[in-house]
Amino acid sequence: MRLKRLELSGFKSFAKSVSLEFPNSISAVVGPNGSGKSNVADSVRWVLGEQSIKTLRGKRGEDLIFNGSANAPRLSRASVSLVFDNSKKEFPIEFSEVAIGRRVYRDGANEYLLNGSQARLRDIIELLANVGLGSSQHHIIGQGEADRILYASPKERKEMIEDALGLKIYQIKRAEAERKLNSTEENIKQVQSLQREIQPHLKFLSDQAKKYEIASKLREELKTLLEEYLSKKFLTLEKKTAELRGKKFDPEKELKIIENEISEARKKVEHADKKVYERPAELTAFERKLSQLREARIEASAALGKLEGIISFEERNLKTEAKELVSRREIEQIFSEISKQLSEFNKEISLEKIFDKVADIKKLIADFLSSFSGASPKVANDLEKHKKELARVKERLDEMRKDEGKVSKEYENFLEKSRFMAEELRQDERKIYQLESAAVKLKDELRALDFEMERIKILTDDYKRELEEAKPYISVQLPRAVFEFSSEGESETLRKKVERVKIKLEEAGGIDPAVLKEFQEVSNRQEYLSKELSDLGAAAKSLREVMKELEEKIEASFKDGIHKINKEFEKFFQTMFGGGKASLRIISRDMRKKKTEESAEFEEGGLSPEVLAKEEEGIDINVDLPRKKIRSLDMLSGGERALASIALLFALSSVHPPPFLVLDETDAALDEANSQRYAMMLEDLSKTTQLIVITHNRATMKCAGVLYGVTMGSDGISKLLSLKFEEAGALVS
Repeated sequence: MRLKRLELSGFKSFAKSVSLEFPNSISAVVGPNGSGKSNVADSVRWVLGEQSIKTLRGKRGEDLIFNGSANAPRLSRASVSLVFDNSKKEFPIEFSEVAIGRRVYRDGANEYLLNGSQARLRDIIELLANVGLGSSQHHIIGQGEADRILYASPKERKEMIEDALGLKIYQIKRAEAERKLNSTEENIKQVQSLQREIQPHLKFLSDQAKKYEIASKLREELKTLLEEYLSKKFLTLEKKTAELRGKKFDPEKELKIIENEISEARKKVEHADKKVYERPAELTAFERKLSQLREARIEASAALGKLEGIISFEERNLKTEAKELVSRREIEQIFSEISKQLSEFNKEISLEKIFDKVADIKKLIADFLSSFSGASPKVANDLEKHKKELARVKERLDEMRKDEGKVSKEYENFLEKSRFMAEELRQDERKIYQLESAAVKLKDELRALDFEMERIKILTDDYKRELEEAKPYISVQLPRAVFEFSSEGESETLRKKVERVKIKLEEAGGIDPAVLKEFQEVSNRQEYLSKELSDLGAAAKSLREVMKELEEKIEASFKDGIHKINKEFEKFFQTMFGGGKASLRIISRDMRKKKTEESAEFEEGGLSPEVLAKEEEGIDINVDLPRKKIRSLDMLSGGERALASIALLFALSSVHPPPFLVLDETDAALDEANSQRYAMMLEDLSKTTQLIVITHNRATMKCAGVLYGVTMGSDGISKLLSLKFEEAGALVS
C-alpha cells in the first residue's frame, strides 16, 4: 500500500490549498527555519487521530487554523486529507483509493471523513489499525522526538512496539471481547438476581395454584347449575315477554290506525275551520266589489246624460251659425271703397296704371270674400269629439252592467259553498269525538299490558344482575336451555342449590383465575431466565476462549516480533556505531521477582534490586557501545541517543513495515559521517516503507526522489516548490 498524496487547506501556516504528491519511496521536505516544514508532520499526525493539541504545538483547536496575517484574513476552518492507494485491498473496504480526512472549525468542532463521508474516530482508528498505523504514532517522529522511544516508559515502549508489529487490531478485538464479556457477566448477575427475586413469589403462586385446583371442581359444579338456572330463567322471561308482545300487537295496530284517522280528521277540521274563518273577509270583499261596480255604473250613466245634453246644445248652435247673412254695413263699406277706386280711373291716362287699379279692386273684393266662411270650424270639431266620447261611455256602461251581473252571480255561489262547508265541519267534529272515545278504550287495555310488561322488566333486570354476578363462574355469552321453568317453585329450588354451592366455594377459598395465569407466566419467566442464563454462560465461555486465543496470538506474535526486531536492531545499531550490541528485553512481574533475588547480576549492570522492584511491566532496552562500557541509556550522549533511537525505529519499520514513515529532522544531531550512514539506512528502509523526511541534511536530500521546498513570504503563508530529481537530471544531461 502506498501513500499517494497529502492535501492541506487552512492548516496552520498553509492558508491556501496545497497538495504533496508522493510518487517515490523517499520524499523530502526542506526549507528555512520557521517556513512551516514541521506543519506537514503535524498535519499527518493530526489527520490520523491525534487528540493532544499540545503534541501539535498548540493550546486550543482553533490554533490549528490559519489565524491570518497583515495581508491575509484568518480562515474559519482547517482540513487535511491523506489519500492511499488501496488497489491491493489492504484496507478492508471496496475502494481502490482511500481518503482519510479531518476538519476543525473555530468553535472547536471536529469532523472525520472517509472518502468524503462523515465517519467516527473509532472507525478511523480501527481502519488504520488494520495496516499497522496505531494510536501511539510510532511512525511519525516529530522534531526533537528522535529519542522519544528511549525516554518512554516500559509500558509506553511496549505499546509503541505492539503498534509497530500490527498487533493493535488484535488488542482492539480483545478489548471489544472483554467489554462484551463484562457486559455478559453483568447480565448473568442480573439474571441470577432476578431468579432469586422471583423464587419466593413462585413458591407462593405454586401453593395458590394447588388451592385453585381444589376449588375447580366446585367451580365446575357451580357453572353447571348457573347455566341451567340462568338458561331456564332466560327462556321463561323470553316466553312471557313474547306473549305480552303478542297481546299488545292488535291493540297497538288498531290504536295507531285510529290515531292516524284522528290526526287526519283534525287536520281536515283545522283546514275547514281556517276556511270558515276566512269566509267573512271574502264575503266583505264581494260586497265591497259590488258596491264599487254600482257606483261606477251610476257615475257612467250621469256622464252619458251630460254628454247627450252637450251634443244637443252644440248641434243647435251649429245650425244657427249656418243661417246667419252678411251685414249691410259691411257691404256698404266695401261698395264705397270700390266706388272710390273706380272714380280715380278718370284721372289716369296711362293704361298701365289703369290695369294696376283694376288689380287693386280685385284684391279688395277677394279679401272681403275670404273673410266670410259661414259656420265656425271649432264648434264642429267639439261636436265630433263629444259624439265619440258618448259612444265610448255607452260601451263602458254596457261592460259595467255585465261585470256587475257576473260578480253578483259569484256572490250567490260563494254563499252556497259557505253553508255546505259549515255542515261538513260539524260532521268531522262528531267523527273526531267518536274516534277519541275508541282510542281511550284501547289505551286503557294497553296500559294494563304495560303494567304486566313492567313486572317482566323488573324480573329481567334481576336476571341481568344474577347473570353479571355469575360471570366469574360461567362464560360471558348468554347461555341457552331447551325448556323453561314449569313453575315458580322449580325456579326457587334451583336458585337455592346455586346459593349453597357458592357458599361451599367461598369456604373452600376463592382463588382469582389471574393467580393461575400469573403462576404460568412466572414459571415461563423462570424457564426463560434459566435458558437465558445458560446462553449467557455459553457466550461468556466463548468470549473467554476468544480472549485467550487473542492473548496467545498477541503474546506469540509479540515475542516473535521482539526476536525479529532484536536482529534488525543489532544490525542497524552496529551500522550506526560501527559495532556494539543492542537488544530489547521483555519485563514481566515474574522476571522482576527473579531479578530481585539475583541481585549480584544486576549490580553488574548498574541497577540495584530496589530500582528493579519499582520497574513496571513492559520493554527495556539494553545497549553495549563499542569501546565503551556503557549499558544504561541515561549514560548516552545526545548524539548517541539519537543514533540508538534511529536504529530502533528503523528496526521496527523493517520487521513490520508501516505504510509510511514521517521523520521530522531526526538527522539534525548527526555529524557528516553519521549522516552518510543515516542516508544509506534510509535507502535500505525505503525498499519496504515509504518515507517522508523533513530535513536540512544534504546527505538525506540526495537519497530523496522528490524534493518539496517550503517557503514563507511577507504574508505569513507557507508555499510549496517541488522538484523531481529524475526530471532535473534529464534536464541537466
